[in-house]
Amino acid sequence: MDYKNVKFTRQLAKAIELADQERIKTKSSCLLPAHLLIGCLDDGSTPVKEAKEKTGIDIVSLKNSIIRAENSTPGILFKPFKSPVSTETKQVLQVSINYMNSYNQIYLNLGHVIKALITTGLTEGLLSQEQSHALLSLAAVSRDMLVNLSDYTAPEISYRNIRKVTNLDADGLMRFIEEEFSGRWNESIKNAFSQLHPPIIIAKDSSGKIVGFAVYNTNGHFGPMGTALNRRSEGIGVSLLHCCLNEMKLKGKRKVIIDQAGPIEFYETACNAQVIPVR
Repeated sequence: MDYKNVKFTRQLAKAIELADQERIKTKSSCLLPAHLLIGCLDDGSTPVKEAKEKTGIDIVSLKNSIIRAENSTPGILFKPFKSPVSTETKQVLQVSINYMNSYNQIYLNLGHVIKALITTGLTEGLLSQEQSHALLSLAAVSRDMLVNLSDYTAPEISYRNIRKVTNLDADGLMRFIEEEFSGRWNESIKNAFSQLHPPIIIAKDSSGKIVGFAVYNTNGHFGPMGTALNRRSEGIGVSLLHCCLNEMKLKGKRKVIIDQAGPIEFYETACNAQVIPVR
């Protein structure tokens, strides 16, 4: 894979910047997994904060442990990182990208990197078993999210070829989900089409081929949603999301739960969704 073309989410880009600042402070010749861990934990995303609060992860202690450690590891240049990295940090990025690909995503995010840091064993001695488990279960997984529609106004959508489904769309949508997502949402789609007015919005390209879909229900839940892999970053997902949220608000819903949101940062940015805390 051409690693230099890997795209970072904003949160991950910020975390890597913080990690490099830590590298400079510790006078390290290269970016170590410990620097990357500190960058991820110092980022301030809601799931990371939650894990830190539940298990008492102390950023200052982590930083001090690196300051005390001697580092003479030679660095290697590895795009897309701007600074030299250790071979272990390169390994973390490679494992992170494998996770990203397995989820059929195109942006490397904080959760991918946190999961790789822990599962590779390269953070042993920096985190307790409880802290590692908390990060894996809270900051490296899909989470339910909440959208408040009380003051919601649907924005101007960027992708126009979007509409509600009819029963004639059923076969085409099932094929699309089978091809793009290995059919993992077929049951949800079948249930939606069993209703008199299926609560599904689809996006099509200029030839009439389905390139995205989103499902919502009258109980105030949103999802699943999916966009063709080769059509990501075109505003299709955001447009589908807001079409559904607007429909739900018109039906009198004041709050919407996004079930098992994978790209958490996407929903935080797109509609100010908030991660629902784990009790």
